Amino acid sequence: MLLLALVFALMAIGYTLWLSWQLEGAAAAINDSGSLRMRAWKIAAVVNKTPVGQTLSSTDIQDITQIRHAFEQTLAELHNGDPQRPLFLPRQTAIQAHLIQLDQDWQQHFAPQLDLLLTGKVFETYTAQDWQQQTAALVNKIHSTVNLIEKEYARQTFWLRSSQMMLIVMALTGTLVMVILLHLMIVRPVTNLHQGLQQMTTGDFTVRLPIEGQDEFSQLSVGFNAMADELQQLYADLERRVAEKTDSLEQKNRYLSVLYDISQHINRHQSLEELCRNFLQRIVPEFGAAGGTVRLIDTNANRVYLVVDEGIPPSLSQQMQCQQLGSCFCTTAAKLGKTAINNLDSHYSPHFSHCLNAGFKVVLAIPIQTADKNQGIFNLHFSDNRKFNSEEITLIETLGQQLGIAIDNQRLTSHEKELAIVEERNLVAQGLHDSIVQSLSFLNLQLQLLQNAVKQENLAQVAAAIPLLKTGVQQGYEDLRELMGNFRTRYDDSQLEAAIGAVIRRFTEQSHIPVALTVDNSGQPLANDERLQILFILQEALSNIRKHAQCSQVKVHVLNRNDFNLIIGDNGIGFLPNKVQSTTQKHIGLNIMQERASRIGAKFEINSVLNQGTTIKLRLTQEQRQKA
Repeated sequence: MLLLALVFALMAIGYTLWLSWQLEGAAAAINDSGSLRMRAWKIAAVVNKTPVGQTLSSTDIQDITQIRHAFEQTLAELHNGDPQRPLFLPRQTAIQAHLIQLDQDWQQHFAPQLDLLLTGKVFETYTAQDWQQQTAALVNKIHSTVNLIEKEYARQTFWLRSSQMMLIVMALTGTLVMVILLHLMIVRPVTNLHQGLQQMTTGDFTVRLPIEGQDEFSQLSVGFNAMADELQQLYADLERRVAEKTDSLEQKNRYLSVLYDISQHINRHQSLEELCRNFLQRIVPEFGAAGGTVRLIDTNANRVYLVVDEGIPPSLSQQMQCQQLGSCFCTTAAKLGKTAINNLDSHYSPHFSHCLNAGFKVVLAIPIQTADKNQGIFNLHFSDNRKFNSEEITLIETLGQQLGIAIDNQRLTSHEKELAIVEERNLVAQGLHDSIVQSLSFLNLQLQLLQNAVKQENLAQVAAAIPLLKTGVQQGYEDLRELMGNFRTRYDDSQLEAAIGAVIRRFTEQSHIPVALTVDNSGQPLANDERLQILFILQEALSNIRKHAQCSQVKVHVLNRNDFNLIIGDNGIGFLPNKVQSTTQKHIGLNIMQERASRIGAKFEINSVLNQGTTIKLRLTQEQRQKA
C-alpha cells in the first residue's frame, strides 16, 4: 500500500510539474503574441507619419526592418517553441490554425507591401488609410490568437490547481490512513504487549495476548504467550523446586561436613589401628550402617587381613581375619579395586551365607586406594535393604581414597622414622668406633704387653705399662662422657648462641683449651634439624681438636645472615688431608661430619697445613635453607 501510494503521489507531482512547465511556456507565448500586436502598430505608426508624395527615410527603413525582423522571429518561435525559456504554444487545433492564418496574412499581404515601401515607393493619400485598416485587421487576428492561448492557459491553470488540491487531499487521506494502520499494526500490539508485561510484573501469569494475523507482532505475541505459559508453570512449581534444591544443598553440605570431619580425624598422628577405628566409628553411624570393617591387602601373601571392625558379630569377624584375595564377593572387589554393592536377598549364594546368618541384607565394598596403589577395602553392612544414590557412592569412594592416603602417609611416616633411627644408629656406631673402640684397642694392646712383662718378671716394663694403661682408661672415660653428652642433644627451640655456648663450655671443661667465639645471628632462625646437625658437626670438630690437634687456642666464628657459615680453626699440628682421606687411613669422624652436612644440603670443607693448624668450614646457602 505504501508503494502504491508513493507511485501515485510521484505521478501526481510529475503531472503538476509538467503542467507548471506548460503554463510557463503558455505565459511566454501570450507575452510574445502580445508583442506581435505592438510591433504591428509600430510599423503602422512609422508608415502614418511619412508625408504624402514622399518615400521612407533611411531611419524609418532601418526601424521598420528591425521591427519586421523581430516580428518574423517571434512568429517563428511561436511556431517552433523554445524548451529552454521555456516557450510553448498550446497544441490545440484552433490555436494552431489561427497562428497559421496569421502567418499567411503576414506573408501574403504585409510582407509584400513592406517590401515595396522599403524599396522606395512614394506614399499616396490612400496608402496610410489602407495600411491602417490592414494593421487593425492583423491586430484583431493576433488578438484572437492571444485570447485562445489565454483560454488554454486558464484551463491548464485550473487543472494545475485541481492537481494541487488533489495532492493536498491525498496527503491528508494518506496521513489518516497511515495513522490508522500504525495504530492497528504497531501501536495496539505494542500497547497490548506493554499491558501484558505490566500484568506479569504484578504476578499475574494468566495474561495472554490476542494473536491477529501472521505478522511479526503476531509472532511476538505467540512467543509472549509461550513465555507466560512457562513462567506460570515455573511459578506453580517453584516452591517444590526450591524445596528440592534446599534438600540437595543440605545434603551436599552434610557430605562436605562428613568429608571434612573424617579427613581431619584420620590425618592425625596415630597408629594404623587407631586410624582405621576412628574412620569406622564416624562413617558407620553417618550412613546408618549396622557395622563395618577395614581390611588391607598383603601383596606378598596375596591375602586380605582384617585391621578393625565395628558392629560385626564375633563369628563373622573371625571368618574375616585373613582371606585369600578374590575368594569372596568383598575380596574380589578388593582385588579389582572397584566399588561393589551386594543385595544378599536377590543374589543369594553359599559365599554370602555367613553375612546372611549375621543378619545383614546389603553389603557395600569400597576400595581403599591411592593414585598408584590398591591398599584394600572397607565394608559397610546394613540390616535393611539400603538404596544408594550416585552422590552417596561418590562420597563413600572419596572417603575410601582419603583413608588410603592417610594409611599411605602413616606407613611413610613410620618408614621415615625407621630410616632416621637406622641412620642415627650408624652415626652412633661410627662415633663409638672412632673413640671408644680405638681406646679399648689401645688398652687391649697395653694389657698384652703388661701380661708378657709379668710373665717375664720384667718390672721395668711393668712400671712403664701401668701409666699408659692409666692414660688410656682416662682417655676412654673422657670419650665416653663426650659421647654421652652428644647423645643427649635434643631438638629444642633454644637460641643458637646458647646451644653453641653450651657445646664450647663442655669442650673447655674437658680440654682446658681456650675458645674464641664470635657470633653474628642477624638472619632468619635455623630449622630444628639444621640446628641439630650443625651442633653435632661442631661437637665432632671440637672432639677431633681435643684428641689430635695438640693446639693452644681454638677460634669459632658463626655468621647467620642470608647464608649460614660456621668456621672452626685451631693452631695445632695439622695434618695432610689427602693422607687422612685416603682409602686405607680414612677418618670416621670426618665422614660423620660430611654426612651430617649433606643431610641439610650444606657444603663441608677442610683445610689443614702441617704445624700450622686446621680450619673446618661449613656453608649453608639461602637456597638450601629450610623455613623454620
